[in-house]
Amino acid sequence: MSQTAATENNPPVTEYNPPPRLDAAIRAVPLVQAARKPKKIGYLTNYSFHIWYQIVIEILKRRGAQYGAEIVIRDADLSVENQLAQARELLAETDALILTPVATEGLEEIVALAAEAGKPLVIEANPVEGMATLVAICDYDAGYDLGVWVGENVKKADGAALRILDVGLPGLRPCLLRSEGFVDGVRSRQPEAIVVASINGEATPAIAREVALATLTEKGDVDVIFAMDDETGQGAYEGYLAAGFDPETVTVAGFGLAGEHEKEWLMKREALKVSAAMFPEYVGLRCVDGVVRLYDGQPVSTRDVIPTVPMTAAMLEKYYPREDGVWTPDFAAIAALPAKGDCTKV
Repeated sequence: MSQTAATENNPPVTEYNPPPRLDAAIRAVPLVQAARKPKKIGYLTNYSFHIWYQIVIEILKRRGAQYGAEIVIRDADLSVENQLAQARELLAETDALILTPVATEGLEEIVALAAEAGKPLVIEANPVEGMATLVAICDYDAGYDLGVWVGENVKKADGAALRILDVGLPGLRPCLLRSEGFVDGVRSRQPEAIVVASINGEATPAIAREVALATLTEKGDVDVIFAMDDETGQGAYEGYLAAGFDPETVTVAGFGLAGEHEKEWLMKREALKVSAAMFPEYVGLRCVDGVVRLYDGQPVSTRDVIPTVPMTAAMLEKYYPREDGVWTPDFAAIAALPAKGDCTKV
């Protein structure tokens, strides 16, 4: 992975370098058998600079090509107004859409516009009222399972209550559910656990660092940093260090485990002890396959639940074996993970 400089609107980011055997891994997953297939699919994303969405976009392009479909990308840059305008534009020039909503509310019009145009629409990550299908994890449940892991494996020697810093993104309900589930999971094992503060990392490591630094300087040391994604977890951890606290006494519990950097950090067995793996490669596959099913008139589930697991260093190579020295997804292993039929909270 390599670093790119900041633009006017976006922070410096880590670029996704696809593993050499990615195409082979994707080809191993059978295509949907369909009589009719879209030729052009639009993808409306919320913030493409994030490593998670860089990976999703790469998979969309490669999986789309297997069906003979071109993927057209539009980035709303976290603006509802931008995303509505981009949806109108893409509905006029594509056969189907995939949408990652920029907000919990305000995107219902896109569902109505797609229905009016007779264009299939797959939603990713964040539900929108009236949608036909959503490709997403069960956020609360994934957070809860992660919290259970922390509650069982992170204990203070003196038996005192764990102190938790929650690094979230309150504008998106899935991220709120992750935080809520995590705290509930920890307290299912350690009922006295304390949330010292909940901060908004804005899905940006530099912001998470500064807010965590200010918050921890005021509130004091914590035992656990929970973050709704690994990148802001890294930023918050850097803020923790800048506040002068001991890296040997804190556990980072992340979410996503998307990029190479996050996997390498996990394998060092340092502060990042566990992360709720969300498998963006598998999400990308399921989005394209869902579009093909809808376009061909095949039935789809209202909620296509992506499996998650609290990933540790000991488990990582089962799901991302190193091939040619690079972490490469094992789609068969990922698909074999159990996924909930119904999410506890949506």
